[in-house]
Amino acid sequence: MKIAQFLEQHPAVDVVCYPGLDSHPQKELADRQHLNGLHGTMLWFEVKGGTESGRSMMDSILRPWSLCENLGAVESICTCPAVMTHGNMLLEDRLKVGITDGFVRLSCGLEDPDDLIASLKLSLDMLGYSY
Repeated sequence: MKIAQFLEQHPAVDVVCYPGLDSHPQKELADRQHLNGLHGTMLWFEVKGGTESGRSMMDSILRPWSLCENLGAVESICTCPAVMTHGNMLLEDRLKVGITDGFVRLSCGLEDPDDLIASLKLSLDMLGYSY
């Protein structure tokens, strides 16, 4: 949740999708169905600038994030599906399933959220969008 809230405030980010956020269209449903307000460790966001920004972020992101096409491990993983898992799809096919050029998927692991946020902030700040 802390990471999703950080991303929602960052100027390089267009939209964040995490069921615990007030901005999520199904937050009420998630609150009813997820035990103790715990909404999981997966989220996605749209970085401004499309593929170029997504690639730049992937190139600059530091540990504790790992770049990987796998999701759901104990370590935190960051992936840009447009150039990784779905890189072989035609743009129009990717867009039909909601994977835009700036789509970034995160799987948050066991690391300290403040360390994860510090790394994300550094990479996103390098994209040049100001507060």
